[in-house]
This record gives sequence, structure tokens and C-alpha cells, in this order.
Amino acid sequence: MTNRILKKSSLIALLPFLFILGMTACGGDNHSNTDDNGSDSDGNETVIGPVKTVSYISANDLFPNPERGFYKYTDSKGTPALSEQALREYRQNNASLIYRLYYLKDFKNVPISDAFLSQIKQDMGVARKAGIKIILRFAYSIAMDEPDAPLSVILQHLDQLKPILQENKDVIAVLQAGFIGSWGEWYYTTNNLNNDTARKTIIDKILEVLPAERTVQVRTPNYKRNYVGVKTAIQAEDAFSNKAVARIGHHNDCFMASADDYGTYTDAAVDKSYLNTEGLYVPIGGETCPPDGVDPADCEKAQAEMRNLRWSYLNEDYYKGVNDTWITGGCMDGIIREMGYRLVLQKGEFSEKHAPGSELYANITLQNLGYAPPFNPRKVELILRSKDGKTTYVASLPDDPRKWQPYKSATINAKVALPTDLAVGDYKLYLYLPDPEDSIHDRPEYAIRLGNKDCWEAETGYNDLNIDIQVSASSDLPASQSSIKFTLKK
Repeated sequence: MTNRILKKSSLIALLPFLFILGMTACGGDNHSNTDDNGSDSDGNETVIGPVKTVSYISANDLFPNPERGFYKYTDSKGTPALSEQALREYRQNNASLIYRLYYLKDFKNVPISDAFLSQIKQDMGVARKAGIKIILRFAYSIAMDEPDAPLSVILQHLDQLKPILQENKDVIAVLQAGFIGSWGEWYYTTNNLNNDTARKTIIDKILEVLPAERTVQVRTPNYKRNYVGVKTAIQAEDAFSNKAVARIGHHNDCFMASADDYGTYTDAAVDKSYLNTEGLYVPIGGETCPPDGVDPADCEKAQAEMRNLRWSYLNEDYYKGVNDTWITGGCMDGIIREMGYRLVLQKGEFSEKHAPGSELYANITLQNLGYAPPFNPRKVELILRSKDGKTTYVASLPDDPRKWQPYKSATINAKVALPTDLAVGDYKLYLYLPDPEDSIHDRPEYAIRLGNKDCWEAETGYNDLNIDIQVSASSDLPASQSSIKFTLKK
């Protein structure tokens, strides 16, 4: 939590802050439009018919959302075991993330003990129960002059940790590279590990043992550039793949703390331009630390820097001397609201006429008002539920929320086949953005809440689209040819 290799940032252009258009909250202003035609997901022309339009506006509520925002710091030295009650209290204060640093001080020359491995597993289970995800790091030393472990031991320990990482990927937000040097910050080392060869060996091993769906963060932009052998930022065509360039993100443990953030940047302007692109496809986060040669970042600078560098998470507990500046400056609520993603409904267009086996059409426009896109895989589902709440159908859509970039609108355009045995009657339609892992897919704590008024259904994690879907026995509607179908939720 202390560091001290990194550098500082210069102020980059402030992106305009956009607001959602609309006249109502999640409900109201529903009106019908004329007939419209289109194509289904397979390219077949289909008749949509009259559509009903719903306009939405944003809300300023503060609430937790998965894998974003201020995190709470913990380590195995200060809190040997996680407390479910403490983690639930963090969530009540809008934190969905904890930082968990495991100090392997007793295992610098021996395998990790079964008892310590069991404690890590237990912590993962506690986090899952509490609805929390973990920013994970491992280290051997807690002082600049304290020894770390030799490379052979680090590789052995990563093999031991592999089953835990694989089995608990659902509650791991991201893994920071760690292991090398004091605090695992890849600088002070007593085993000659602060070089490209050792760093590459460790990253190779981390990418091998870490689930393919998760990224590892490195301490400086140069560490990634040297590893992948390319100076330019990741390109869109390589994003969200199993390539190494798509699985390495960035953490800065002295954010806005000096001219080069204590050595984070070799050329601040070049590195920040690099991160501005990287942050569209990989996670960026970290913590502040005591400023050196600069004033604590005020509201204007902090918000501009986090927007420019696509910041997803930040330590709430360190460094208070910087963080408290944003409280006195009046921008802390804005930073809490906007850090990471902030997805807000703008408008929805929905088909009006439905019958068993016909097609439901939905064209939903959202905007991301946060600093960054979501960085881990996430599902997009439409939920069709009977008005009495007894029957629920689910349709999984092909959309990828990781592509919903900051300050841009995104559109979900769906044509979904209704079940042929769907009961006639009235239904409600919801948008559900759940975690893709089966273990937490149905947990509302792990679903994305949209930033609109009166949309969130806390008990399910569904976002109410405020549209009534009426299904009649009419036989004049054509059968849907869409490959996307509503299926009964068990």
C-alpha cells in the first residue's frame, strides 16, 4: 500500500460530461410510433409493426456496482481472515471491491502451507457470501530492505495458487502481478528480479495459472510494453481475446503524486496517451500516495485525470491526504458516481403486438457516463416476467458490455422469439446484466444496476424497462425466425 517507484501525471484534456436526454424517469412518456420493418439476428426480413417508445433520464443516486469504484484495503498481516459482516458493511457504504494482499513472509524458501492456502480459500468464500469481489496481490516483504523470494520459489507458489485462482475466478476482479520486491510492487528486490527476463518469466507463469477470463495488472506502462514487445497500445481487434496483450492491464500506486507518479511514467505525456487507449480494453486502477513536489490533486485535476486514464477503481483508505481534498472540494460524490462505468438508459423502442411464437422487438439505447467501460465478461439478458410474477422467461443477447465505452451511446437491438406455448396475458420486460459465472449469475449483488430512477429491482438485480408486453391470441402475426429465444427460467 505504500510504494514508491512511480510517477506523476500532467493534466490532460477534460472530456465533456454528458447528460441523459429524456422526459421521464424509468417510466412514463410512452407513445406509439408508426409501423417499422427490419431484419432479425439471422438477417431475415421481419415485420416489427407499431412500436412504443419509452424515454428515460438519469439519477444521481450513489450505489455499489460490481468491479468498480472505491475499494477497501485489507491484507493478511492486519486482517488474517476476512469477516463477512465487515464486507457487508463495506457494501452498505457503496464499496463492491476489496483489495486483498497476502503476505507470504513465512514461505520465502518453502512451499505455501496447507493452512495458509485454506485461509485464502476461506476468504474467497466469505467474499462470495458478502457479494464482494477482490483485487488480489501476493508479496513477500513489507519494507524496502526486507528480502523477497527467489524466482524458483515464486514459480512454485504460483503452481500452488493455480487451483484457488481457477476455482474462485467468480470473485476475483483482477490480479495485480505482485511477488517481486517490497509490497509486491516490482521495484525493491533482493533476488535480482527487477529486470525484463525475470519479469517476463513471472508474467508468463501468471497468465498460465490465472483463468483466461481474468487480467493481470502491472505496475508501469513500460512493463507491459517490454513484455509484449510493442510500444503502441492495444488495438480493438485484439481486445477481449486470450492474447497476452488483452490480458495485461495497469495499476498505479502513486496516482497524481509527483511529476511522474513516483516513476510510473518514463514520459508522462506519451504514457498517458498510451493508457487513454489501453483503458478502453483493460482495467486501470490503484491508489494515491503522499504528493512529492506537487500539490494534492484538486477536484478539477483529479476528475480530468481519472476520465482521461479510464480509471476503474481507487483505494478509499490511502492516501487520505489526497482523497480528503475531494471531500472538501465538493466533488467526492461525483467521483464515487463516475469511477469505472455508469450505465444509464436513454430511450427504448418496443414492439406493441405480440402472440405466442411471434417476435418481440427491443431497441434500447444506453450511455456510459463513467470513466471506463466494464472490464470483465458480462452477460446481457432480457427478462420477460408475467404480471403476477409467477412465470419468468430469459433471452441471452450477444451484446458485450465491455464495448460500452465512456461518454458514448450504445444500442441493444434485439429481436427475440416468444415461446409458442406462451400464455396469453400481460408481462413486464427487464434488462439484466449479470455475472456470467454460474455460481453468482443469479446474485443481484453481482449484477449491474443502471443509473436511472425507479428501475432497480433489488431482490433480483433486474432493471425495469417500464414497458408492458401484452400477448394476445392473435394469429395474424408471423412466427419469429430469430435464433434468439425466450426460454423458461427454472
